[in-house]
Amino acid sequence: MNRHIYTLKRPASCFGEQWREAMPLGNGLTGALIPGAIAEERIQFNRFDLWHHGDPGNAIPDVSDVFAEMRRSMDAGDYAAANQDNLRTALMERGYHCGMECPAPMGWLNISFAPGSVFRRYRRGVNMRTAEAFVEFELEGCLHRRQMFISRADDIAVLRLCAERPFTVRYSFDFFAGAGQCSFEADGFTAAAADGGSAVNVRVSGDCTAEVKGDALEVTGTEQLVLVRCASHGSALSLEEFAGQSYEMLLQRHTALHTPLYDAVNIELAPDVDHARSNESLLDEAYDGQASPALIERLWRFGRYLFISAAAENGNPVPLYGLWHGEDDLPWCQFVANENVEMTYWHTLAGGLSYAMPALLRHYMQKLPDFRECARKIFGMRGIWISAYTTPNVGGACIPVTVIVNWISCAGWLSRHFWEYYLYTGDEQLLRQQILPFMYETALFYQDYAVLKEGRVRLYPSVSPENTPSNLMGADTYSASGHNCPAVENAVMDLAVMKELLTNLLEGIARTGMYADEAGDFRALRDAIPAYTVNEDGAVKEWVHPQLKDNYHHRHLSHIYPVFPGCEVTASREPQLFEAFRRAVQLRVLGSQSGWSLTHMANIYARFGEAEKAAECLDIMAKSVVHPSLLTVHNDWRHMGMTLDWKEASVQLDAAFGAVSAVQEMLFRWQTDALAVLPALPARLAAGCVQGICFPGGTADIRWQTDAVSVTVHAARPLDTRLQVCGTDCGEVKLAAGESRTWQLPR
Repeated sequence: MNRHIYTLKRPASCFGEQWREAMPLGNGLTGALIPGAIAEERIQFNRFDLWHHGDPGNAIPDVSDVFAEMRRSMDAGDYAAANQDNLRTALMERGYHCGMECPAPMGWLNISFAPGSVFRRYRRGVNMRTAEAFVEFELEGCLHRRQMFISRADDIAVLRLCAERPFTVRYSFDFFAGAGQCSFEADGFTAAAADGGSAVNVRVSGDCTAEVKGDALEVTGTEQLVLVRCASHGSALSLEEFAGQSYEMLLQRHTALHTPLYDAVNIELAPDVDHARSNESLLDEAYDGQASPALIERLWRFGRYLFISAAAENGNPVPLYGLWHGEDDLPWCQFVANENVEMTYWHTLAGGLSYAMPALLRHYMQKLPDFRECARKIFGMRGIWISAYTTPNVGGACIPVTVIVNWISCAGWLSRHFWEYYLYTGDEQLLRQQILPFMYETALFYQDYAVLKEGRVRLYPSVSPENTPSNLMGADTYSASGHNCPAVENAVMDLAVMKELLTNLLEGIARTGMYADEAGDFRALRDAIPAYTVNEDGAVKEWVHPQLKDNYHHRHLSHIYPVFPGCEVTASREPQLFEAFRRAVQLRVLGSQSGWSLTHMANIYARFGEAEKAAECLDIMAKSVVHPSLLTVHNDWRHMGMTLDWKEASVQLDAAFGAVSAVQEMLFRWQTDALAVLPALPARLAAGCVQGICFPGGTADIRWQTDAVSVTVHAARPLDTRLQVCGTDCGEVKLAAGESRTWQLPR
């Protein structure tokens, strides 16, 4: 079986929410969910720019006086008073309103078919390399097959139904928003939502005949080619340009764009024979024991496929549901950037998917006026402050609760992605025009926000998402929420992000000469950031303050930022501090975790070189938060003690994307001073290969067996670094641009 194809033996079976187990297709602009039913199939369509319910808000009132009062409460040691949602209350009382948008489902293409007998040999699946879904089954010895893709070249959905004998299907379309108007023609129909917004154009051709029957188009034949074009606003464009074109012709144009993205990096972890197994079989095996190499590889391929299908150069950033929001008004369906947006993009640069990063930068650059207003009116500062929550048309202080409105690291954390994009691509123009200006405005905010006390930076209020010190929890000393008193001071994450931002900005200044006259001030501010501290358990404290006690019952691992996703603290540079960070992760309580935090922890353990623990995180993930469709959810809803025990388990795809990063971290890591090959290889991955994995200035190919490793480094730019294989230094790597070198090493 092709390792790029995943299969399922059953249709989507989650009662009332079949979309959770449907097969996702997308081209970054249009998305579809295919449940795989035989008789009454409802293929859901969504569009990237169809959002509703939002309110961009009015001008933000100046509440900086309330912020100053919060600081006075903290100066007096009264954290409780500072955490009474003072900023939120002031914003609301002074007339501010702002509402987040939600992505709106568009509608469903209905396919009605009377099978006439009991099916046999049902299968459905997706060829991730071609982004093509299929459903197939037998009826009385006759094979029926349905295939579908969403063209990356033409932005249309292409569906082919075929069988060895003529069959009849009825097609219609329902809009999510309610009633719509439908006009039929001999070979298709155009449907428009009653509100005048969404529209679709459907055309049918092939070895078939079509006839209008009531509110549906009835088609009979042995092969039916169905084209669907969706529009979020106004009328769908005509499909006349595709007249006479075959499924294969349309597929070839699509795969010419999709497949090179998917193939940019290749990872193989299991023998070919293992890839014939269905998702259900692989997940059942993991449920009974551990995730097999085949399942780990499939999770990597699926997450990568999912991201490519959700990300287009001219689209939005990838939100938590991608293009596959199966319902309306879902939780956390925006761009949530206190963990989730960042995790979604961790894998992209090493994975050869840098094409997607400019859309993320564009989303935030377009909202700079909103971010400046927030910084000035809420805090009385220069520069920009970004809420963890944004949507395509809303950049204000959404969800202005303490845990969000007092978190100051959003812009700094995003800057890491933008700076690394420059390092990987060398895009000097984007660096000068957008990336450095974004980082500069972030630094201006830090300059104004930081207070020097005895020559050291004091950041306050300061939030470690979304945690509260245990000694401030009140009666609720065990809490996985931590929202009751999160605004304190000198959270390690805030300090680490600030230090990283200033360090990278200073390097950008040195490379370009921009903002050179302010470099000294930025350097002085960075050098005044206090050192991280260690608690009585030997773990790095989450807050650099002796009176603030750690709370281990929390899913966020924000204070591990200097080790991952940052790279400030390493085993070679600061071994004792590195071990203290390791201890902080060991003390986290398993039952307080979520789907995305399990993959976050897998990435962290890989960074620590703890291969088996990194793999165990993926084992727990597979047991608890992965649907048969491989779509991931926030928590296990079955009360098995492996995650937060919440009543609902919302779909969140960041766990799927985080797993991609975790697998890559196990196999290869770029460091500023070395290329680390197989830094955290689990024993179960005894043999495999990596092709084309990226680092700034080149790519690497790796092949390993139980007793040997082969590494080839290709330099796109002059390269001077070192090579580490399985934790052992293997010497210098010094290559000219265009040069390659191979190492054959024992393992």
